[in-house]
Amino acid sequence: MKETILKKLQQKPFFLVLLPVFFILHGYNEFFGFFTLKFTALHLTAVLLFTAILYLTAYVYFRSLKKTALFSFWFLLLLLTFGSVHDLLKKIAPGFFSSYTFLLPLILLVVFVLIVRIKKSPSLFLRTFTFLNLVMISFLLYEFADGIQRFIQVQKGSNVIDNRFTAFKNYKPLTPVAEADKPDIYFLVFDGMPSTSAMKQQWNYDNSSLDSFLLKEKFYVAVDAKSNYNITMLSVSSCMNMEYLLHDQIYTGSELKMIQKASPSLLNNSLIKILKKEDYKIYQYQSLSTNNPQWKGELFFSYIMSTTYLYKTLPGRIYKDLGWHFNRFQRIKKIKSAITYKDQEAHKNNLQYTIDLIKNSCKDIGSAKFIYGHFMIPHEPFVFDSAGKVIPPILTENNEEQNVRQFIDQVKYTNKIIQQLVAYIKRNNKKNTVIIIEGDHGYRNIYGKQEYLIFDNLQTIYYPDGNYSAYKPTHSPINTFRFVLNKYFHTQFLPLTDTSYYIPYNMLPTDTTSSPKSN
Repeated sequence: MKETILKKLQQKPFFLVLLPVFFILHGYNEFFGFFTLKFTALHLTAVLLFTAILYLTAYVYFRSLKKTALFSFWFLLLLLTFGSVHDLLKKIAPGFFSSYTFLLPLILLVVFVLIVRIKKSPSLFLRTFTFLNLVMISFLLYEFADGIQRFIQVQKGSNVIDNRFTAFKNYKPLTPVAEADKPDIYFLVFDGMPSTSAMKQQWNYDNSSLDSFLLKEKFYVAVDAKSNYNITMLSVSSCMNMEYLLHDQIYTGSELKMIQKASPSLLNNSLIKILKKEDYKIYQYQSLSTNNPQWKGELFFSYIMSTTYLYKTLPGRIYKDLGWHFNRFQRIKKIKSAITYKDQEAHKNNLQYTIDLIKNSCKDIGSAKFIYGHFMIPHEPFVFDSAGKVIPPILTENNEEQNVRQFIDQVKYTNKIIQQLVAYIKRNNKKNTVIIIEGDHGYRNIYGKQEYLIFDNLQTIYYPDGNYSAYKPTHSPINTFRFVLNKYFHTQFLPLTDTSYYIPYNMLPTDTTSSPKSN
């Protein structure tokens, strides 16, 4: 048995298949709980397919199975690990030795030497095959063990941005609530929707027609509201946890790590735990949580998930760092225009899908339900005009004046959606329904300044009895569900001080050929 295994390790190039598996598994473990299994399987298939093509191409030159396997492994290793090596070089040898001026010629030289050495080498590679097979098997065993450990930690809630669940632990209703008295709760978040007063002050744009509509429908409108964070994931996570986040959990070294923990936090938080304890049906119609089973549309962070793997590779890193040089070519512009149009259509479909899901939820007239709908407007990308029609792809450079004009058009379209949904829910859902509508943050200009109106958000709520004595004009999301639970479940949560925290959001490994997609 031992001799058979040793013989196979000496003769079979398992390492050529194990390397792509290790590359994908390492990325999966690095962001455990953020990548979906479907996404991971697709990327593994893509890397294995590329490996097969590389092997067949190399065989045309080497005409030897073992030499082809050995060259393919080293060449693939160079492609897959370049990003990590490049990052290390930029830390220990910044400047010329980490520049592409030095690295690209060096890579070509290494590949040339590799081809010549393997071509002229003897055909026996027993020790090399054994060594590479054992190394790759060891690496994979480590990744499997690491994955098991991370899975155990996830079960303990370590994958969320705030696993204290303080509000849930302190949830002690004074008296039980009868099922018939439990309200349906609609939590509708319109990404980046500013308050009317902020837009009037900053741009002299009058959006008071929305406030007038909401007041007519007996909503309370917090006219001087401000969000608690300037980033969606943190704003909504803290709102549903009803607690400010620990700053050491936010500053994890990169925004990607922060998003990784915030993504499942929308599914696992104090509010959801409390409502499940009260036998609520939970519906989450949002594309932000990558493992949200109730969302069948395109994931908002699919681009970031893909580039996490792509930017580790040599082609991906070159595209990230040097791709902007190709923008001058007309052919490239046409390709980007086609991609932009496709993205716009997907954005439109996702928006309509969310609207339809919210409306269809009104058909569920059984036990109490909580519906969280997240609408990716008026937040960029600027896809819609004021009537909701998709605008042609724009390939010019961003400028503040153009952005504001297009943003206001999407605000006008957002107003129509809000009015449509409010009317539909009040007409078709049960009378005992709470409707919360908010912007998770305000407008963030293209320069990412801390000032401007990044915190000035829309904040409005509807109670059937119209009693809003707990609210004040400066209400912020951190207290929203504290007040709802106090009113309907006889709790005694004290209001927290309304505070806004600015978090830099320029740390993502974004495509430098386009605008950052932060949320």
